[in-house]
Amino acid sequence: MSFMKKNNRCFLSITVALMTGGLFSACLDIPSPPKDTAKITSVNVFAKQFDKAIETPIKLNSSEEAELIAEVTPSKHKKDVQYYWYNGEEILDSGATYTVPTSYMASSFISQNFIPDRLVIEDHEGNTLETSFHVTVNNPPQLLAETTPADGDTLYGNSYTPILFTWQSFDRDENNYLNNTLEIDSIRYNVGDLQEVMQSGFTEGRHTFRIFVEDSMGDQDSSATQEFFVIDTLGLGAKWQSIL
Repeated sequence: MSFMKKNNRCFLSITVALMTGGLFSACLDIPSPPKDTAKITSVNVFAKQFDKAIETPIKLNSSEEAELIAEVTPSKHKKDVQYYWYNGEEILDSGATYTVPTSYMASSFISQNFIPDRLVIEDHEGNTLETSFHVTVNNPPQLLAETTPADGDTLYGNSYTPILFTWQSFDRDENNYLNNTLEIDSIRYNVGDLQEVMQSGFTEGRHTFRIFVEDSMGDQDSSATQEFFVIDTLGLGAKWQSIL
């Protein structure tokens, strides 16, 4: 083999080696693919109403606007994701908060269709995380101001004379059971769904009463303390005191 051929073969071997090494070096210099691991590990929803946080179960008072708020962990990534609020399969809005105006709580139909029950978050890499929740809208019970006896009434009789107590409690929610409690002279009597009670045994002088009502969701209303005065027209109270 001539000297020239040997040199050509040697040159070719060196060239192939250099190319192979170059490719290997180039492979070593390729940057790693971007991380696609989700940064958010969990997502939760709570509500805020009357400047108070409401966690699970979420129960809203229909008389005041509320907010549903998304809470992610770790919180430092809360601005790195998009928030999507759903009712069933229909998207209602986006953003970290969802406002629930009183008009959305005006009827059960509106509540069921315009209040979210699912939140989906998505990061820049396309990772998603979702949570389902339930929002209950409850109309608190109410008591009318008028009662019997009326505040400040003077009643005539004795300890045997029955006194009629009446009031009116109601609730706008359908099929919501109301439990009433009558407080007389700081003693409470659970009277269930009654709104009219006869009671005797009152001595002459000043007495107080108050009404409490609670619905099946635990919301309550109460009247202000009322007072009435009993005058013993027959003088039986003084008679029994002289005997004793």
